[in-house]
Amino acid sequence: MECVLPDTHYPGPHHALDGTTWHDGLCPRCHGSGSRDGAACGDCGGGGFALLDLGGDGQ
Repeated sequence: MECVLPDTHYPGPHHALDGTTWHDGLCPRCHGSGSRDGAACGDCGGGGFALLDLGGDGQ
């Protein structure tokens, strides 16, 4: 799946030509790398992904 929007839509969801939308879920602290300052990221446990709070409307 490929996002058809320029990078400026973040933190909104990605959008594909077929209408599919998704959030990438990258950890906001390590930006998906899984590490900070040479150690595993304490927020995501080194996984690079974090749960997203999409709010009450599901967007």
